[in-house]
Formats: sequence, structure tokens, C-alpha cells
Amino acid sequence: MGRISVLIPDAEAENSKRVALCLTESGRVTLHGLCRRKTAPLRTSSLFATFDCSTEEIEIDSWLGRLDDIVARQQIDVVLPTSDFGIRALSEHGHLLACADRLVQLPEPDAFDLATNKAALANFLALHDIPRPPTVLVTAGLKLPEDCAALGFPVLAKPPLSAGGRGIQRCETMADLDGFIAGRPEGETWVVQELIEGHDVCVNALCQNGEIIASTAQHAIDQSPSSYRPPTDFEFKCDPSATDVAGRLIEALSWSGIANIDMRFDAKRNTAVVLEINGRYWASMLGSMNAGVNFPLLACEALSGSIASNRRPRDGRYFRGKSNMLRSLMGGGEHRIRPSETDLRYFVRDPLRLAWHLVRKVAEPVRNRLFRQYSPVRGPR
Repeated sequence: MGRISVLIPDAEAENSKRVALCLTESGRVTLHGLCRRKTAPLRTSSLFATFDCSTEEIEIDSWLGRLDDIVARQQIDVVLPTSDFGIRALSEHGHLLACADRLVQLPEPDAFDLATNKAALANFLALHDIPRPPTVLVTAGLKLPEDCAALGFPVLAKPPLSAGGRGIQRCETMADLDGFIAGRPEGETWVVQELIEGHDVCVNALCQNGEIIASTAQHAIDQSPSSYRPPTDFEFKCDPSATDVAGRLIEALSWSGIANIDMRFDAKRNTAVVLEINGRYWASMLGSMNAGVNFPLLACEALSGSIASNRRPRDGRYFRGKSNMLRSLMGGGEHRIRPSETDLRYFVRDPLRLAWHLVRKVAEPVRNRLFRQYSPVRGPR
């Protein structure tokens, strides 16, 4: 594949910066951005050749029209959505675009909705006998199902549509669970699962009509310091068992596009069990690129039907986030982190964005101090 132009149509999304870094790392991509909000920080990024930004949030019809306009004006080869909103919206409405043939492969809307709802996914996993934690769905305002008595405590109560560990409640006993559910608004559905003893494992995949065409498997080195938040330290290594479970799930869903499948290695059953699926690009994506697999670039190549980039990951470690970058420059800490195992080389590749970030960090305390001093309510002190 020669040089291509790629449009990220939802560049306001949290992980768009990581997608942009992956695409420009290849040296073969001219990158363009479209954002539905003026406040998107990526508008200052040097990674983009052009960046269209609305003065206010725009409705989906206007967004689709802007997207078509940019594709025609900039001669875009590939449209690559990155977020839940972008992928779900273009999965449903992409056929309305004049540039529909420029869209990367996406999951069907029904498959996306099923996979990204923990309650619907739990039923689907049970129906297809795919390894999962013992799970019961409960509804606030109703008596706890009898199946709850068969669960091993402690359990985790999860809201069906949360992400990043938000809203999860640990219950040590049946009485704790009963009290928690009784305190929730009537009619709310909660996914109650046994707490699995083991460690986090994740399979990242690019898929085509129910088949995984590229994947990486990452195991948590340390658990997140924040309860149920995603870990930041990973070891990438071959894991046929987890990849097999992921493959069965992807096939059952007839999934196309990217998928980030969160699992837990069950030490008792010696297998990986599926917890949830993210149908968008994910926070540890640069770790996969460190391991040799560039998922956004592969998605662009898959559109043309000619995949040339590497699909076989190498073993390695990855430590995400600014604190790990700093630690790698100050001896490496407990894990002897090397700068090459962090985001450092990607972070410094975008000097305009870095400068914007630093200026904002410096200016924010000054702005807050002036606001407090000259508040229209309190007046100057």
C-alpha cells in the first residue's frame, strides 16, 4: 500500500490521539481530523495536516454532511472512526454517505449494541457456552433471583453500560448485595458476577466477518491502584487459550472491525473468561504497536483488501501513562522500566500538542486564582 490520506471523523474522542500516533508512525499516512466540538485539544496537534472543528456540537445529519465534504475536498482514501459514538453512528448511518466505500469495516449495529451492553453480552455468552464468570442479572425493586444463592461471594455488581470500571460495587455477602440493589432506582438492571481470583488479560483484535485477522494478548503486570480501573502495566505474550476464547466470541457475533476484549484469567478453572467488549479503540493501543501490531493502520489496509503490515506480535512489556514515562527516566522503579517500554517516544513526537498541554497546566492555576479573586459574586479581595 502506498501513501494514503485518512480522516478521523470523531477526533474529539479520548483515544483519537493514540490512533493518530499509530497512523503517523508508519510514515505513509496523511492525517485529517473532524471534530464535533470546538474544545477538542487535538486541534493544536501537529499530527494532522488539516483539522475541521465545529463551533458547537453538531447533529448527526450535519456531521455526515461535513464528513462527505471533507472527503471530497481533501481526497480522503479512508474514513476511520475511533469512538463508541463514531463507530456506532457510522455503522448505522454510513450507507447514507457519498463516501460509504471509504469507510473501514465496522460491526453491524445490532452486534455492537449487544456486545457493549454487559447484560445482553452475559446472556449471549451463556447461550453460546463461551467462558464467562458465574453471572446473574438482577432488577432493582424486585426480589433477588434465587440464582444469586448459587454465586460465590464476594460478587461485583456492574451497571450494564459503564466503562473503565465506573460504577462497580463489591458486595461481600448476600445481605450486602440485597442492601445495595434495594438502594438503587426501581427498574435498574445490574449485572452481578462472581469476583474471579486471577489477573486481567485482554485480547485486542481486528476482525473480518467473524474471523480474527490480527490480534495481541496482554496480561496485567500489576493491578490498577484504583478499584476496577484498567491496569497500566502489561506484558504482551502469546496466549492461545485467551485468543481461542476471543475467536469463539468474534465468530458467534459475526464481528467486523476492531475489538478490545476484557477478560480475567480464572486461576481456579485455568482459563480466561470474558468480562466485556469495547467496540472502539482502547487506551493501551500504543502497547500493541510497541509489540509490532499497528491496529489502525491494519484497519486501513483491510479496506483495500491488501494487508501488508505486520500481524504477528512480539513479546514485550508496556507501561502506559505519564507517571511511567517519568519513572523510566529516573531509574525505572520496581520493574526497571525502560523509556522504550513507555509512551515517551510518542509523546514527544507531537511538539505542538505538548506545548499546548504544558501551557494549559501552567495557565490553569493562574486562571483559577484570578477567578476566585475577581468573582462577580465575591468581588476583588
